Amino acid sequence: MKIAFTGKGGSGKSTLAALFVGHLRATGQRVLAIDADVNVHLAPLLGVVAGAETALSHPDNVRRVRSHLLGSNPRVAGVEHFVATTPPGPGSHLVTLDETDPVLAGHATRLDDAAHVLHVGTYEAKDIGSGCYHGHLAILENLLSHVSLQAEDWVVCDMVAGTDAFANSLHAQFDVIVVVAEPTPESLSVARRYRELAEAAGVGDVVAVVGNKVADDTDRDYLARELGGEPLATLTNQAGLRRARQSGVPPRPADLDDDGALTAIAAHARGREMSGERRDALMRTLHLRMAQKGWVRSAHGDVSTQLAEV
Repeated sequence: MKIAFTGKGGSGKSTLAALFVGHLRATGQRVLAIDADVNVHLAPLLGVVAGAETALSHPDNVRRVRSHLLGSNPRVAGVEHFVATTPPGPGSHLVTLDETDPVLAGHATRLDDAAHVLHVGTYEAKDIGSGCYHGHLAILENLLSHVSLQAEDWVVCDMVAGTDAFANSLHAQFDVIVVVAEPTPESLSVARRYRELAEAAGVGDVVAVVGNKVADDTDRDYLARELGGEPLATLTNQAGLRRARQSGVPPRPADLDDDGALTAIAAHARGREMSGERRDALMRTLHLRMAQKGWVRSAHGDVSTQLAEV
């Protein structure tokens, strides 16, 4: 199961993602947590120091990861011909959640035998005036399209805020996308727009909205009215969680008054894995769109040949 958390900046998406990772660990699941937010909040919330040298988007790490994923795939001429939507092919190496997996062993921080954390990275001083975070996310897109999960495995990703996932293939890479929404006009406008874009992209059924920082019944009624229905779950303002954060301690499900929202998200997600055929069709469309871009053709040639013939 691949699940992502997004929403307006400040909605609590990173904290909810960290709590959900804690919930999965407590229930015995194998988890790969990925911090893909430019602000790099999830990793520290899980107690991980996220440095530039260990970021997935560090050029040396990009090359190492892509070299591993490439394997002996004859459809890709070399790591320099990987684009964000390059699919696995014959001879490709897939990433697993086994702690001996080369990508996890070489690039992830181990929390325990069953839980690891990766972080994509953020802007560095050298990127000022010339960097784009979407370029950093290409290696994440590669990893997600080459991951192989067992039945009780989870990838939990804290995504970029807002609707940036529609600028690349991330909206098509997850089985469930949780949009975290506060009971404010600004936060709910992001949630509604996210659902609209997801429908247009053919993944409307993947999106679920969770209300956060809900104070009272007025807030609940406001969420339901503005969303056109009840959210999947709601979390109230949590004093215990706030005290934990103020003391600098990573948040835990035990800091919540109850973990009903976390349980509801897990229950909603189970059984909603996207079929391989549907995922392949979505990614094929996005790859062909990528292949038509002038800069891609100039830098990489005709990458449409990376697809299997149909």
